[in-house]
Amino acid sequence: MSTEPLSSRKLTWLFLAIIAIATLLGAVLGTVALRRSHAKALLVPIAADLVTSRPEKKVWDERYFPNLPVVAHDGTEFKFYDDLIRNKIVVVNFIYTSCSNICPLVTARLAQVKDLLGDRVGKDVFFLSITIDPVIDGPELLRKYADTYKAGPGWLFLTGKPEDIQVIRTKLGERSKVKTEHRSELMLGNDATGEWGRESAFADVEVIAETIRRMDPAWREIVRDAKSAEAQDVSFAIGDKTGQGLYAKACSGCHSIGFGDVVGPDLMDVSRRRDPTWLKRFLMEPDAMRGERDPLAVELDEKYPGARMPNLGLSPTDVDDLLVYLEKASRQIEAEKRDLETATQAFAPGEPQAAPH
Repeated sequence: MSTEPLSSRKLTWLFLAIIAIATLLGAVLGTVALRRSHAKALLVPIAADLVTSRPEKKVWDERYFPNLPVVAHDGTEFKFYDDLIRNKIVVVNFIYTSCSNICPLVTARLAQVKDLLGDRVGKDVFFLSITIDPVIDGPELLRKYADTYKAGPGWLFLTGKPEDIQVIRTKLGERSKVKTEHRSELMLGNDATGEWGRESAFADVEVIAETIRRMDPAWREIVRDAKSAEAQDVSFAIGDKTGQGLYAKACSGCHSIGFGDVVGPDLMDVSRRRDPTWLKRFLMEPDAMRGERDPLAVELDEKYPGARMPNLGLSPTDVDDLLVYLEKASRQIEAEKRDLETATQAFAPGEPQAAPH
């Protein structure tokens, strides 16, 4: 038998095999690329760390956002899109004034972010806190809430007709059927560029502030100084001091240690000023103690209206760690104040001394 036909058949089968392998490889690579493309697309509306989109064509504009009437905490009426969103950089979140858990904490952290942004708020950036309970939260209640957190210019607390607020909530992705389960993350957007994303309200406040600045194309063109560059990668070193990370994320927005009341009371020496058993339970179950009409819990509510201690779901270990940090920080602040007082006295003018003879 001649070997020529056999050689041709081998070449034919080899050629077909190469085509099959190439086709299979192309399909695999195409599937991977498609999955990567799909995953990247998903990042835009639901990004945890705000991977902002810079679309060639705006997807969310006046055709998407409702232009329904809303009322601010100062009684001013606005059209939601035309007056509050169009061509603006905005930070949007959802609250309700009777919330005793997450809302006070998120609002306090937003107040910290506002302070970091300085006079950009009200000029380049605008905060919009929308109530999900418009039946209860009228302008007067929202005004008291705003005053509690020293909202200031550029930060509006919004209400309106329940049906209108429902439409706005739905369009912005807040579709919870139970108030206590509403979305707590921040929605960040630049309507002029069409960039939108979400950021955790519990990220480092300096990182949140820098992320908001980066929504502005002009800011992105500025050469950042060292401090701004560092802010992009700030993360709290929780292991540095027991309880320090917990204090930074859960307490620092409403309290100080040794520098007076903020939204809530100064925590300097709190473990010495309060009964330890009462204090530990209050940190774990403040809502239960209010329900029992605990005298001290009621007194704190009356003294700090609108800033009730939320139930943070702290474990006994969390509470112990937090109290250890508060005690150490109190001693440190006390020592620093004492050193400052000593130094001040040392440089204070004293009695004039007689000239030597």
